[in-house]
Amino acid sequence: MKITELESKGLKKNYKVVVDADTINSQTESELKEAGKNVKIPGFRPGYVPMKVLQQRYGKSVQADVIRQVINRAVSDVAKEKKLRPAIQPQINIEDYKEGGELSFSVALEVFPELPEFKFESITLDRKTFDIEEKDIDEAIERIASRTPQYTKVDAPAALGNVVKIDFKGSIDGKLFSGGTAENFQLELGSKQFIEGFEEQLIGAKAGDTRTVKVKFPDQYPGAEVAGKMAEFEVKVHEVLKSEPAVVDEEFAKARGFADLRALRETVRVQLIKEYDSVVRNQLKKELFDVLEEEYNFELPESMVEMEFNTIWERVQQAKEQGDETLADKSEDELREEYRGIAKRRVKLGILLAEVGSRSKIQISRDELSRAVMQQASQFPGQEKQIFEFYQKNPDRVEDLRGPILEEKAVDLILGKVKYNDTKTALDALAESDESEDKPKKKAASKPKAKKKPTE
Repeated sequence: MKITELESKGLKKNYKVVVDADTINSQTESELKEAGKNVKIPGFRPGYVPMKVLQQRYGKSVQADVIRQVINRAVSDVAKEKKLRPAIQPQINIEDYKEGGELSFSVALEVFPELPEFKFESITLDRKTFDIEEKDIDEAIERIASRTPQYTKVDAPAALGNVVKIDFKGSIDGKLFSGGTAENFQLELGSKQFIEGFEEQLIGAKAGDTRTVKVKFPDQYPGAEVAGKMAEFEVKVHEVLKSEPAVVDEEFAKARGFADLRALRETVRVQLIKEYDSVVRNQLKKELFDVLEEEYNFELPESMVEMEFNTIWERVQQAKEQGDETLADKSEDELREEYRGIAKRRVKLGILLAEVGSRSKIQISRDELSRAVMQQASQFPGQEKQIFEFYQKNPDRVEDLRGPILEEKAVDLILGKVKYNDTKTALDALAESDESEDKPKKKAASKPKAKKKPTE
């Protein structure tokens, strides 16, 4: 095999490769002999079919397969010989080949850049620290109690915030329609659970009352049968209920599977620590990415940036079609420039973190991949079985989960090396930044300041 360098500009490389005829013909004959052991051709015993017959029957298909194998092996040899790390799949262009002759083709590719030595110990990040106080636990338990209210009957007209237990039958032009009937339905007035105007017409109703509610379905309502039409509901009110937060006591704790209230409080404390630790880490990760982007400069493979930009831009176009108002005040050229900047940031950080993983020999275990699959499944309640079956039938897609795992491990490794300026922060001031990875980032200083925002 002969390799000739045609071009070398930055990360772009182009080579001409010539594979001699003997190599191709020898492998082709070997493949045909192997095939001849199993094929059944009238007049010949398996394994004794003449080469000429095999060549006539299977020569073209076997040769095409051999050419693919030869090219793949040659590209691999080029990468090894020239010590290249291809960033994407090389582009192959067959320039000359005739049956029985030598093969000449070109290999165009982009390679990963050489990265400088990492000095993460020189980075300093502002880190927020916190304490979980008794009042924080009280507030968390009160939120739990508010999500599981107790209902008591009231002998008074229904008001906003009350729950009414009702039967209703909906009709359009005197005919009942699908989905418009229910019994003993509990509806909180003011929750906007029903279409506009329905709940308001039940304010002032008492237990035992019957009301006729008239409403118009929105023109864009999902059900074509009722969209844009006037409907009339006969509503029977059975009860008017007032909701109150559950009383937090020993029974409250036991009803939720805890031995006592003290055990519930300890569990809540541990969970709060876990949640706010995650908030702090996410903020540190974003600040770290700003620092890495600022301090480490290297050439990026244009093809990788283009692929990333196309993926982002497709989502931007979808958002525009769906009426995303945040995109309306900028021209397409402005949006392209901003989101190309995001694509470059993602590619840059991806290459950097992958290199951290490589130099540190970060390993990903089967258990970690299994947990990642389970986490994916948990994001689709009710469809867990289908998700598991998908990954079982497509084991190569499990490999797609390696990237995010590697990134998190590399981030943890870096965060374990950097220095910190710790600042005690109240829980209500701890909130994740609302900056999205799909929005342009402000350029960070070498030591970014923590952004403080009120929670919720």
